[in-house]
Parts: sequence; structure tokens; C-alpha cells
Amino acid sequence: MRFKLTVVMIFLTAFFSFAQQGDDWFQGRPIRGIVFDGLINVSPSELEGITAPFLNQNFSDELFWDILGRLYALEYFETITPSAVMANAAGTEVLLRFAVVEQPTVSRIIFVGNRSIRRNALLDTILLAPNSVATQIRLRLDEQAIINRYHEGGFPDVMVRTDVQPSGGNTVAVTFHIEEGEMIAIESFHFEGNTNFPDRTLQRQLSLRTRGLFQAGAFHEASLIADRHAIAQFYQDRGFIDAHVVDVVQEVRRDARGNNLMSITFNIYEGQMFTFGGVHFTGNHIFSDAQLSALVQSRVGEPANVRRIQADLMRVSGLYFEHGYIFNMIEPVPHQDREAGTISFNVFIVERGRAHIENIVVRGNQRTHDEVILREIPLQVGDVFSQARVMDGLRNLHNLQFFSAISPETPPGSVDSLMDLIINVEEMPTIDLMFGFSFSGSADPDTFPVSAMAQWNDRNFLGSGNTVGFQLNASFDTQSVSALHTYRWLFGLPFSASFDLTLEHTRRRAAMNNSAPFFRGDEPFAFPDGFNSFEEFENAFRIPPDQYLMPYNQWRLSLGIGTGYRWNTFLGILGVGGGTRIGMLRNTFDNDLYRPFDPVLRERNNMWTPALSLWTSVSLDRRDIFFDPTRGYYAFQRISWHGFLPAEQEHYIRTDTRLQWFHTLVDLPVGENWNFRAVLGLHTGLSFIFSQPTFDRPHVLEINQLAVDGMFIGRGWTSEFRRKGFALWDNWAEIRIPLAPGIIAWDFFFDAAGIKRTPSSLFTEFFADDGSLADSETFFMRFSVGGGLRFTIPQFPFRFSLARRFLYRDGAIQWAPGGIGGSGWDFVVSFALTTF
Repeated sequence: MRFKLTVVMIFLTAFFSFAQQGDDWFQGRPIRGIVFDGLINVSPSELEGITAPFLNQNFSDELFWDILGRLYALEYFETITPSAVMANAAGTEVLLRFAVVEQPTVSRIIFVGNRSIRRNALLDTILLAPNSVATQIRLRLDEQAIINRYHEGGFPDVMVRTDVQPSGGNTVAVTFHIEEGEMIAIESFHFEGNTNFPDRTLQRQLSLRTRGLFQAGAFHEASLIADRHAIAQFYQDRGFIDAHVVDVVQEVRRDARGNNLMSITFNIYEGQMFTFGGVHFTGNHIFSDAQLSALVQSRVGEPANVRRIQADLMRVSGLYFEHGYIFNMIEPVPHQDREAGTISFNVFIVERGRAHIENIVVRGNQRTHDEVILREIPLQVGDVFSQARVMDGLRNLHNLQFFSAISPETPPGSVDSLMDLIINVEEMPTIDLMFGFSFSGSADPDTFPVSAMAQWNDRNFLGSGNTVGFQLNASFDTQSVSALHTYRWLFGLPFSASFDLTLEHTRRRAAMNNSAPFFRGDEPFAFPDGFNSFEEFENAFRIPPDQYLMPYNQWRLSLGIGTGYRWNTFLGILGVGGGTRIGMLRNTFDNDLYRPFDPVLRERNNMWTPALSLWTSVSLDRRDIFFDPTRGYYAFQRISWHGFLPAEQEHYIRTDTRLQWFHTLVDLPVGENWNFRAVLGLHTGLSFIFSQPTFDRPHVLEINQLAVDGMFIGRGWTSEFRRKGFALWDNWAEIRIPLAPGIIAWDFFFDAAGIKRTPSSLFTEFFADDGSLADSETFFMRFSVGGGLRFTIPQFPFRFSLARRFLYRDGAIQWAPGGIGGSGWDFVVSFALTTF
């Protein structure tokens, strides 16, 4: 009766509201907007999922009733009064306005009868919260959530009901009445009928645990059902095809302390063990028997493994799916020969034509334009369906970092040979707005590592898939302001373009050569003030005492322009790119007081000089997710030319080579929503600086020379930053363990990095490094091991690690002294840089 009265009231309200307009001018007019009056606790964003699909549609009575019904179904409002107004002066568009009266909000949440689980734990379990609307759907969901929480704690008979009472104003108090029942803990497990495997082996397959010193032993019915399947699966993976758990007997007793203890007995039918007898195919013409048999990894004569055989048959189906034959009928029929103890399969195949895509539909995107999503899917309407291409498209969408969830659907089309491809997405925030203090990410010991920061960055600007950002940084010695704009696609092609404009001022320090002997800078054993010989300079890691460092200011204004193109190939995504940076550079210091040791810094002091560079790159990427890979490889090569005009301070050529490989070592399900995963990552990189053909040596500022910075390269070796060179080899190996996938991971690492003064010496001088430590054979590489936390979210891309450094000297490992409290461990903070 109440439902009928509500429907009548909705009809009358809507009828009289629209009747007041005097005519039906709004019929057939496009809906320009839908607004709400009277919202207090309900956020407008919560209603966008209801209203957005109706925008720009032509008004009709059916459409209006659909909107109104969906709004009432939310149970957020007691009454909704609709009206239609003109959205423009001409009246060609309509604006729907809904005046709403919200349902009462929750003022208090009360739990009655919860003796075993505390109030705060239950509050963390439910969705309901103060000032939220207590809808019937939410109450039922919260009741079930409380029941599940008690089940996990060993209370199988718990009962929960809710009571809602007015509490003044437009608020209600919600009371959850809980009847906990008796807690049951598991005392022991028993197995009957098992002759091939001992009890202890079978018990290791169970997720339930007996009560112990560190285990509550809580009984959970859902876990018991899963354990029955786990035992059967254990047998079936070892050749006992017919094995199953016949019955489970549960016996409960009460001990002297009043505790309810349960013993569980699994009655098992093992059956006969079978070996694998092979797979035979019938009806296949598109692919030969040899092609299909090559997909079967199970070996004849080995114990039949049900899951492995299922995977074999899935690969057969997958081969057809990959080539667009998704409407085939593939039916495996098992044949058990009990006398021979074998099981074989006859696979009957009915081949049909390829499936072509009739429509590609995107759902769930409120902000991102359809074309931004569709262009990442390497399929078009009319193409033959390809499962591999769909997976490539999903990977591309994940790599955009626009969506928290992506799921495809493949319903049949209008005729047998057609199908639809539906991409369902859930959008996540893409705007990063940050104020405060940030870690600069610079490994230069001359710069203060913490700066005040203001940053606005939108990785999906106006839903276009492009990036727009502004950033301001200011510290004691460095200030910068920059703006950037990146296009991922141009002209409907995977043709990228990026632009950035940066103004930076930095207060730096440099080594001096104010006292004799004076060096030009090209001598192989030159040394600055504060040292008496080159060997002394090397043994001090090329770091002069503070009193021998001169201050200077550096200003830099630059415009960077880059572009690239991407191809999907069977080896991965092949990308080529190039760009230029056009800038002006000015170094200022007092010539009367200081003579820099760096000859490049001495030239053109206090003058704006051009700083031009040109670069090109090629890459091959087959990682599954580039910002946190679990498998695949990445190869990258970049060449840059710095300095084109005689007036420029720097003239050199730089090359960078990177190779990375990732492989999942372990992927074990631990809970319903979490797997223990360990990913191995390997990296090696080579960087060289060469002289340009018209110069006898590279002309490059010391700050731009290569170094083991101790932060990103050779973690922990911050003392090596002053040891500059023109050849760098850096390597790392990491074991990455996601703690919360997509958010944070724990990494173990081993780093090995080394610097050489010339590219050729990297391959010829493995010990003495330009005369340093000449009295002993020290391998030039710097090593470190350690581990720490790595955040994988774009808004907080930091690493916090502990690193232990060591050298390989005179044929033995020598641990470096120092570290936190003299422990030898260094704390390292760096960015979790992503290679693109």
C-alpha cells in the first residue's frame, strides 16, 4: 500500500509541476543540464552517475520518468519536485531542476550486544557513518558486513538486526542489535580414507587453522567449503581424477573453561590414480593437429594433472579466439581406461566463421572523452576480433592511469557473425594539486634538498587525455617556475608532442684555482685549491674543503619541445622520438675574487649565452604496466647533441642506453583480494659523453658531467657525486613485493655503478680510477645492498630505503664505514622514477 501511495505522489507532483508551465514546450528539446536545489548532505557528484547519461538527450515523458525513478531508487530523498526551465533565451534547450528534501541523516550509531568485538572495529566494518543517509540498502549491506566480521572471528550463529529511531531535527539514530551466539574454535583436524597422502600433508592444504598460541583457530563456514575443494584439487592435480570429499563431520565439545572446541573430520574418497593418455582432435581444419598438439604441455605417461590439462585445453580455445573464431564449439570429452589407468581426451571442434566487431562501446566514463579511450584500443568496427589486441588495449588504458578499474564485455551482435566490444571503466582523480614542502630529488650536495612547492597538474586535462601542469619551487638556493603541456595523440595518430617552459635560478659552489699552480683545465692531473697533488684530490673523492669553494649564481631560461611516434609490434611498443631545448644560460661571480677550476665556468662570466641541444631516441617496450611492471622488457637508446653555436659554453655529445627486464617469481593467493607476489627486476645502463668532431675534448660544465649520485644511481654513495666523468655504467637488481598493489611496495635491491673519466677507460681500466687508490687494486664499481618502501601512486612517487655500501678491494669485500649512528646503513630518499 505504501509503495502504491508513493508512486501516486510522484505522479501527482510531477504532473502539477510541469502543468504549471502552461504548455509542453520542453517536449523534444535537448536537455542542457540537470540541477538540484536543497542538497545538504548529499554531494552533487554522487548524482552525476544518474544524470550524466541523460544530458544532451531530447526530453520525453519516458525519459523523465526514467530519471525520476532512478533518483527515488537511491533512497536519498523524501520528496522530489521537478520543474523545467529554459536553458537559453530562445527556449531551444531545457534545464531540468529538482527541488529535493533529503532523507534524515544519521546522528548516532549504536551497537548493542557486541561483547567480543569492540565498537571501533565494527565502525571500521560498516559503510554507514554520521551525517550519511541511512538507506535500506546500506543498512542491509552493513548487517551482512557485521555478520561476516563475526564469522571470521568464529561466531557462526551470529544474528544482526537494525532499528532506526528519530533523534531530533532531520536526523535518526541507528542501532545494530547483535546476538553473537557461541564462539567456536577449531581444536583438531582428522582425515579418513586417505591412504596415499598422510594427514599432515593434507592439513597443509587447508586455510582453516587449529587454535594455538598465535592462532585463534576461528571456525568459518565459507573457509570450510573452500577447504573441501582444496583437498579435492590436491588429489586431482596428482592423478586422482575422481577424488572428492564425501562428507565433513563437525563435532563440538565444551572444555572445562567453557570454550566451544570443534574437531573436523574429512571423509575422503581417493579413487584410482590415472596417467595422462593424450589429446586427440576431431573437426579441426583451420589449425592442424600438430599446431593444436603443440599447445598441450601435459606429458603422456605422467600423473594426470587436472588444472594443467584444463590450461592445455584453454590454450587450444585461446588460439581460435586469438584469430577471431570465438563462435566455435570446442567440447573436450574425457575417456578413462580403468584397466590401463589412463585418461585421454577427444576434443570435438565445430569451426565457424570469424567474428567481426559490430560496435565498440565505452561505459562509465563521465569525464574522459570516448575517443581518448577508443584510440588506445587497437581494434575498430569491422575488424576481426582478437583477444590479444583487446589485452593490448586494456594494458594501454591501465598505463594512462586515468581509471581505477577496467573490464571488457563481448556480447553477441545483431547477427551470428558479429559481436560487440564493451569497455567498462571506473574513473579516478587525475588532478594533482599540492602545496607545502617537497623533496627536490636532486642528488647535488650543493643544493638544499627540501623546498617549498606549489603544483597543479592534470594528467587528463578536460578529459582530452593531454597533460597540463604548472609548478613553483623555492628553497634557500634554488627557485624555479615551469609550465608544461603534453599531447599523447595528434591528428588521430599515436603521435605525441610536449612543450615546457622553465625559468630557474640556483646558487651553486665550485672549486677554485686562485693559487698557483694555475691550470688551463685540459691537463690530465689538474687539481684545485686545497690540494697539493692530483692523488690527494682523488683520495678526497674530488670534494674540496668548504673554505676552498667559491659561490656563483646560475640563471637558466629554456623552452623544451619534444615529439614521438608509437607502433604496436609483435615485439612490443616501438617508439621513436626527438626534440630540442632552446635556452639561455648565465653564470655570475666576481672575477676579481674568484678563478674557477672548471674552465667552462670561467668562460663568458656574467653574460647570457645560448644553450641549445637536440636529441633523438628509440625504445622498445613490452612491459605489462610501465609504472609498476610485473613482466616484460624495456630497451631505450637516446643520443643528444649539446651546443651548436661558438658562443655556447658547452659542446658535447651524450648517449644513454637502458635495458630492463621484469619477471614474476612468485604469485600466491593469500586472501580473497590479495596475492603475495615477488617480481624480479634487472637493469643495466651505459652513458657516455663524447667530444664533438670540431673539438679536441668535451666542453661540459661540471654539474652536467656524469656521476654516481648515490640517490638514483649507486644508492647510498652520495660521497661519489663529486667524482665526475664521461663514462657511467649503472646496474641494479630488485625483488619487488607489492604490499598494497598500485600504492606501495617493499623492494630489496643490489646496486653496482661506476664512473670513468673517459669512455674508453670504462672497458680498459677496471681497477685504478685515474690514479686514485693506486696503492691497492680497487674495482672501480661502487656496490650497495638494501631495501625499503616504494610508493607507486603518481601523487607520491617516493622511495625510502636503507642502503649498505661496499667496495671490492684486493680481492675481498670491504664494507664502507659511517652511516646512521656508525651502523654502516645509509638512509636514502629518492623519487620512484618511471622509465617511458
